[in-house]
Amino acid sequence: MSKKNGFFKKAAFVGAAAGIASAAIGNWFVESFMSKNGIRKIIETEAGAPVSSEESRCFYESDEAIAGTEFYREKECEEIYLFNRYGYCLYADYYENENPSDVYVISCHGFTGMPSQNSIFTKHFYEMGYNVVLPYLRAHGKSEHSYCTMGWLERLDVIDWINYIIDKNPCAKIILHGASMGAATVMNVTGEKLPANVICCIEDCGFTSLWEQYTVQIKGMTKIPADIVLGLVNTVTKRRLKFDIKENSPLEQVKKSSTPTLFIHGDKDSVVPFWMQYPLYQNAECEKERLVVPGATHAASGYVYPEIYWGAVEKFINKYL
Repeated sequence: MSKKNGFFKKAAFVGAAAGIASAAIGNWFVESFMSKNGIRKIIETEAGAPVSSEESRCFYESDEAIAGTEFYREKECEEIYLFNRYGYCLYADYYENENPSDVYVISCHGFTGMPSQNSIFTKHFYEMGYNVVLPYLRAHGKSEHSYCTMGWLERLDVIDWINYIIDKNPCAKIILHGASMGAATVMNVTGEKLPANVICCIEDCGFTSLWEQYTVQIKGMTKIPADIVLGLVNTVTKRRLKFDIKENSPLEQVKKSSTPTLFIHGDKDSVVPFWMQYPLYQNAECEKERLVVPGATHAASGYVYPEIYWGAVEKFINKYL
């Protein structure tokens, strides 16, 4: 064997090994953070982990949290479902208001969340006299989808829920609401052509783009540059999920939006960094308002200052009813 042939064989081996390693990294990320099984494991791990005193006070011990839990336990909901455009069965919890109303809120949960974890929002919207639809987003709970796309393909599912409501009630006035990943989802929805029934949107601590959000998270996980990791992950998501991470950009979607939107963010948010709120607000082409909640960590604005939060939400909605 010539030295030249030996070199090429070694180079081919190294290249193949590198390719296998790259695919392994991409597949590991997708299975750990985007698959139904991965999300379930994260939920189980977090359930057994100790929470900080601040988190405990906010999400478990505050008056808002307790009231939300009581509402969830005492108020019965209906399970509704539809088959989306991909043929998957989607489920949602539905709270039909005891006082007949044409106003519906579609409230979307965050990553690893469930409709039950939106109980404080459900309670307030219900008490405002609205019907509330709480979808299980992709790869979460009862959703038939096996993989989560962090609000991108989920936007199409929410549009299917919008059409479901209008089919039931052509006079429906629909409000979009979401926190964290749910906020990214509803912002992505507003970038699409929507029926006039959709009157406004409330996004609570949503990210600018999934690429930027994953970059923030990856920096705390590994010393490998985030762009390299995301490049490997994106290769896998495009091949297996038919999903390009770079497409998931609420920032680009709000540039196309004509749906009035209230942008809410806590200034102590480090999960979805507070700085992300301003470019979203600044670039939105729709009618818009901005609320900064002082001292609120991630998705905690409605817990920290409920009077400020719900005062702003109710005033904003009333402009479009």
